[in-house]
Amino acid sequence: MVVVVVVLLVAFGLIGLQAMPAASGNRFLRVELDGEILDEIPINEDGDDTIIVEFPAGEAEVEIVAGRVRVLPMPNDICPLGICSSVGWVERSGDAIVCLPNRLILTVVGGEANELWDSLDGVTK
Repeated sequence: MVVVVVVLLVAFGLIGLQAMPAASGNRFLRVELDGEILDEIPINEDGDDTIIVEFPAGEAEVEIVAGRVRVLPMPNDICPLGICSSVGWVERSGDAIVCLPNRLILTVVGGEANELWDSLDGVTK
């Protein structure tokens, strides 16, 4: 019974930690295309921005609003399943949006309170 209670407390603690707002310090969006870093864009809590990422099949529109990032829907001929746009908003360090057909990876990097989460994933390539 004690083990079950401890496991439940740890699980709820981790869920609560994940539900906290993302840290605003020094976060940026890393834009990778076909394994090459194209840009690193600062993510500001009060700034709104839209960037266009061009790739051979077309382009993706990426929206940055209030410290969160998302990919707007693309036509079916560019991104057939639209998984990258259905991910929705990402804001935590280590969160990523991936568009496999176009080899596009958008990753949130940095932030003071998320150093623990960054260290959990050592290799992603």
